[in-house]
Amino acid sequence: MKKIFSYWSIPIATMFGFYLGFASPTASAGDIKKIFKDTCELCHAADGKGSEAGKQFGVPDFSSADYQKSRTDAQMKESMTNGTKNPNYVKLSDLGVDLADLDALVKVVRGFSK
Repeated sequence: MKKIFSYWSIPIATMFGFYLGFASPTASAGDIKKIFKDTCELCHAADGKGSEAGKQFGVPDFSSADYQKSRTDAQMKESMTNGTKNPNYVKLSDLGVDLADLDALVKVVRGFSK
């Protein structure tokens, strides 16, 4: 039994090492949609237009061309990182979102204008 363990332990350890070495630190497209659903959708709604509660709090309509033109990607990331003037906004880092995923989340927000 010990020989079987020793013969298989090296390839298994090598495969695990490759997995760790090549795993992406940022979320995939499916994960980004899940992050939006779990952390943003409550106020911004699935369509980006704002949920009823979100509208009461004054969230912007992400599908609006005027909103899209009014904000640069850097401004969106700044809002996501440091919050907004809206006292109801919760910074994404406080919700456990990896700040490495902000570029992908900006693409999600930009996608609502299509």
